[in-house]
Parts: sequence; structure tokens; C-alpha cells
Amino acid sequence: IVLLQQDFQYMIIIGCSNKCLVCFPTPNMDKEAEVNILLWQFLELLELENNKQNRFWIHPINQNRNISGFIQELKNDPEKFYNYCRMNITTFYELLSLVEDRIKKLNTNFRRSIPAEERLLITIRFLATGDCFKFIHYNMRIGATTAREIINETCIAIWEVLSPIYLMTNPTPEKWRNISEKFEKLWNYPNVCGSVDGKHIRIQQPYHGGSAYYNYKNYNSIVLQAVVDAEGNFLFVDVGEAGRYSDGGVFAASNFGKNFIEQTLNLPQPRKIDPAKEIEFPYVFLADSAYSLNKNMMKPFARSSLTSDKNKIYNYRHSRARRIVECAFGIMSKKFHILQRSMLVHPDFATTITLACCVLHNMIRKKEGIINDVYSEMINVEECDVSREPTRARASRNAYQVRENFVDYFVSPIGSVSWQEYMARL
Repeated sequence: IVLLQQDFQYMIIIGCSNKCLVCFPTPNMDKEAEVNILLWQFLELLELENNKQNRFWIHPINQNRNISGFIQELKNDPEKFYNYCRMNITTFYELLSLVEDRIKKLNTNFRRSIPAEERLLITIRFLATGDCFKFIHYNMRIGATTAREIINETCIAIWEVLSPIYLMTNPTPEKWRNISEKFEKLWNYPNVCGSVDGKHIRIQQPYHGGSAYYNYKNYNSIVLQAVVDAEGNFLFVDVGEAGRYSDGGVFAASNFGKNFIEQTLNLPQPRKIDPAKEIEFPYVFLADSAYSLNKNMMKPFARSSLTSDKNKIYNYRHSRARRIVECAFGIMSKKFHILQRSMLVHPDFATTITLACCVLHNMIRKKEGIINDVYSEMINVEECDVSREPTRARASRNAYQVRENFVDYFVSPIGSVSWQEYMARL
């Protein structure tokens, strides 16, 4: 205890080791009382410091981590590796070769960095299962914060590396024609360049987010807006809009939607699809009732317009081709279970996770093939066009005429299929 006095002013210092308290008493205060009060406060400070748990740079539990043996065991059993990662060994290591330079870290004199192989394994396992960061902390013996950072960095790398490879970055008329040929072959709808829809991705309510992310399904979400080809591969994806916006509103704000509205997608010129008629049909995208009818965007008839058999047949044919986008969402969610539960992360992080899942979906299907998953998923979306709120936007007369031309084509001898009347419940 040190007492310093100068010009009738004094201060009291109580210190021990590297801790001290300083007090400037008032002139009217008793010196002995002030020292006693300060001493009591200092003892409390010491007790508080002694009760604090030691903070580790690397926790002892994690210091002896070594999962290389676990990875080797997985590599020796392809079936277990597939069950663990939801992709085969060849695909995993091809993915690693693409993203390794972006996710690897350098060792330091103080600690060994987590190898790129482990970083990718942690991320793929997280996407496949949706495990919480605490579970990854104990399972992989890394800090929960470290797991979060690894997954975020790796998902960003996956999106940046794979999106130019597996998404349509430079649309050309020839590419659109190839897609439309597959739509006609698989789903009996000519001149279709893609199926458009949105999916709500569950998230926890953001801090100070209010109701911005609260959707019509009564939970918080961000919106995944996608265009897929005839085989369920993503062509364009936009993620991140708040869940309270409708699919039509999200579409108009998306990059694809803006290019569609500005007519900069390089769609092929209209062509004749019925040799018996001189009518030229434009190339179109298929959407549900939440979108606006456009000469290049077809949507089903509203219930109030289903007064004729040919309109009912058109709705069946439209739904049959359009629902491939919902099949793609379903297949991706079954592959990556993180999309089946509410993400306990910030919306920006959830956006990064979703984008990574989309490009991984395309890569896996490209590398490992399509094993009838589209057809099996079709069973789950037989009735899928009646759950959306129809848009109030008015379409042009030209757009209505294009749809009427497709209606007439689907009931003509060259455009009809043998089972359409039964499936349309006529």
C-alpha cells in the first residue's frame, strides 16, 4: 500500500504482482476508511482473476488431433466413404485438386495448420449432414469457431471455382437448342430452354432482422431462385433475397431475371414445330403461377380458366415438364441434409452454403451419372402447381397467343401423347 501526498492532494495505490488499484479520495473522506474500501475491492479482483478458466490457444483436447488415419480408413472402404461424404472418392479428390490452392494454409512455428484435405472433408460432411458446429468440434477435434471459419472459406472456394465450370456463364443459341432438344425428348414439350422456380432455405431469425425473412410458410428463410435443364442440372442460380418476397419479385431482381427482361440471353430465333402450320413458336421457359406470363415465359392456366379439356391437357403437359426444377431441389436436399433443416448462421453464410450445394449438385451428377433419381423424385411432386399464390401482373396479348398456340399443338395429332387425357383426368 503506497500513500502519495502533494499540495494537500493524495492518492492511494494498492498493488500486487501485475495488478493494482488506484484511488483519489475526496478531501472530506477518512484516509483509513478509503484504504479499507480499496483493499476489499482489490481482494475481490484477485479472487475473480483466480476463478477464471485458463484460455488456450489450442485446447488440450485438440492438440493431439490426428484424423489422417480416419481418412485413410474411409479411402480403403469406398462404400463408407460415399455414405460419409455423399460423393465417391474420385469426385472428392478431383474437387480437392480444384480448390486446394484456395483453402490450404501454411504451418507456423507455433502450430500445424489443418491440411486442405481435412478442411474439404469437414465441409462436405457438414453439407451432407447439417451437423452443428459443436458436434464437428468434438467429432473432428477442432474448435467450433475454427469449424465455422473452415466451412465458410471452403464453401466460398467451391462456389468460385465450380460455378464457371458447371453453370451456364455464356449462353448461346446453340446451347439453348441442345437443352430444348432434351426437354422435347424427355418431357414432350418443344422449344423449352429451362424450368424456373424458387425454393425457401430455412434459417434462424437474424439478429435485428424483424420480419424481413419471414415467409408465407411461417418460417424465416432466404430464397434460392434457379433455372434447370431437362435433366435437373442447374443453369442459373441466385440466392440471398429475404423470404418475405414472392418468387416473381425475386425473379425480377435476380441476375437471370434482369437478363431475361432485357432480352440478353441469346435465345434462338422462333421456329416451326408443326409442319402442317406456318406458326413459329418462340423458345420459352416454364414457370408456375407465381410468375408473369410472357412470350418467352409460359405458366399454367388458373383454376378459373380450366373450363375446356384442352386447357386441362395443357396444364398437365406444362406441369410434367416444369416440375423438373422441383425434382432438382428435392434431389439436392436429399444429397445435402443441411438444406433440410434451419441453418443456425447469418443469412450471408447461409447464402454461401446454398451456392456451394448447387454447384456440387451439378458436379456430382456430371461425374457420377444420373441413376433414375429424376424419375423417382417425380412421384413426390405429382401435384405441385396448386400451392402458389398467382401473380396479379397482366400479360401481353402476344404472350397469351403464344400459350394458345402451345395449347392447340398439344391436342393436335403431331403434338399429343397417348396418356395425356387420362393424366389430365378427362
